[in-house]
Amino acid sequence: MRLEPITDWHDHIEAGRKYLRTAVNGRSRNAVFNNELVFQLAAMAVERLMAGLMQYYQQMPVDHTLSGLAAELAEVCPLDATLAARIRAIETADDMCSLTVKHREPPVNGVIDEVLAVGREIERFVDGHLPDGRGLPATA
Repeated sequence: MRLEPITDWHDHIEAGRKYLRTAVNGRSRNAVFNNELVFQLAAMAVERLMAGLMQYYQQMPVDHTLSGLAAELAEVCPLDATLAARIRAIETADDMCSLTVKHREPPVNGVIDEVLAVGREIERFVDGHLPDGRGLPATA
């Protein structure tokens, strides 16, 4: 007996794809997209892609931090340790989940390049773990 995916899993994956596409396109439009915005869009893409894949495999993410999602996703799909470490590094690069308020510097170009690369790698990972390779509902 095959369990059905959690409803609307594909919406999360499609939202992740859109965030990633916007971040990648925004990288070349510095007048509109600063590094902070590109970073946050790319990080949201990674979060939504991982959450959607987990939901496809009937797992509701408990922890929506990037490090928590990486740990939970590794239990559902074989997540490469290097990729998991790169995902966790995104979270620490910007101290995204800190509960203390402090002055933050915008991410530098190298950090932006890395978060976009991780986003593209997660997108390929998701595609490789879905039957249709794109995360679209079967009736689409």
